[in-house]
Amino acid sequence: MSKIAKSSGNLRVALFLERFAGLIRRCTALLIVALAGQVWAAELALVSGNGYAPYAEESAPGGGTATQRVREAFKQIGMAPRIDWLPWARGYRLTLAGEYAATFPYTRTPERERDFLYSDPIHRLPHFLFGRPDDSRVDEGVDALWRGTLCLPHAWAGPPQIEALIQGKRIAPERPERLSACIRMVLLGRADLVVATPELLSAALREAQLAPDTLRRGKGTLGELSLHLIAPRNQPGAEALIRRFNQALAKLPPQ
Repeated sequence: MSKIAKSSGNLRVALFLERFAGLIRRCTALLIVALAGQVWAAELALVSGNGYAPYAEESAPGGGTATQRVREAFKQIGMAPRIDWLPWARGYRLTLAGEYAATFPYTRTPERERDFLYSDPIHRLPHFLFGRPDDSRVDEGVDALWRGTLCLPHAWAGPPQIEALIQGKRIAPERPERLSACIRMVLLGRADLVVATPELLSAALREAQLAPDTLRRGKGTLGELSLHLIAPRNQPGAEALIRRFNQALAKLPPQ
């Protein structure tokens, strides 16, 4: 074999090896991107629950207004989370165990803050006292709670001054599962007062198939509660998730 032919053969082999190495590099890069996408998708598994319309309800448009804002915030930073709907207690436990990256919407309580990081508020919600139309205690604000029985659904938090009374065991609310059950208890005389936002109460009245004026709203607000996305402190990446969510949330119109 001539030196020219041998040199030409070596060149072809070198070119083949270079192209093959380039193909390997591209395939490796695509595999890394695909795997990273799978990991990131797992981090974007969120969970919420029903019975909190109009803020969180699977059957409501967009899953409720809080769900819509969560999706819109993540969309700002190119994320599309999967949102599962589970009973509240189960979703909470699974999030704490790391099965979900975060859960929402939750209000602040000392117990939750020990285990979870909180986002900036998704919603800020003024709360009011509601009672039967002929019950004058509705207009007395917090003082009414000394002379009447409050109904607050299980695991719901009240506005700060009411929550302080509950945590201090100075009042003991009735605790059914849903707000619609609280309304029925008031109508049956098993409770006297309900604390909620006007929107929560309206949704619960529709659920119970009752007229909008079944209960009367007190004259003054009892205070404000905010709703948040929460991520477990014990999970890697929770701080980064909350930070990025807050940055995206800040870009949305205030509500």
